[in-house]
Amino acid sequence: MIFTYQHDGETYSVNLEGQPGGDYIATIGDRTYRLQARQIPNGGWLLTLDGQRLTAYAAVQGDVRFVNIGGQHYTLSVPDRRVSRRRVSGGSGDLTAQMPGQVLDVLVAEGDAVERGQTLVILEAMKMEIRVTAPGDGVVKRLLAAKGDVVERGQVLLEIGKKT
Repeated sequence: MIFTYQHDGETYSVNLEGQPGGDYIATIGDRTYRLQARQIPNGGWLLTLDGQRLTAYAAVQGDVRFVNIGGQHYTLSVPDRRVSRRRVSGGSGDLTAQMPGQVLDVLVAEGDAVERGQTLVILEAMKMEIRVTAPGDGVVKRLLAAKGDVVERGQVLLEIGKKT
């Protein structure tokens, strides 16, 4: 899987390749790392990167990722709107999967009113829970994914319309 982010004006592509036993090979630019990731009880991740152990925490707000790894803070943004998790216009739009994964839960139904930041769908990808949140106040027009579905990157999960 390839993920592309911007940090401090630079664009980085991260290629993650799953390995037997649950490890990953991570390639960033011309550097390659062996990575292990294990979720810890406080919502963080214990990472082993080329033998070095680090604790990581991440939060998502729209197309921005706030990451703390080993006490260092990073703000990452998704540069390519075509693969963004949502296309939004005035509180309405489609919410799409940011990466391939499985739908763990759908917390809304068609016709439900939602508020900006409300968690609507929970995905699992690479042993991580990803919360898909409402981009603004609106109403769920259509649900296109159900609990247990396997989704691809960019697949539309639900549509949100403006409140009337």
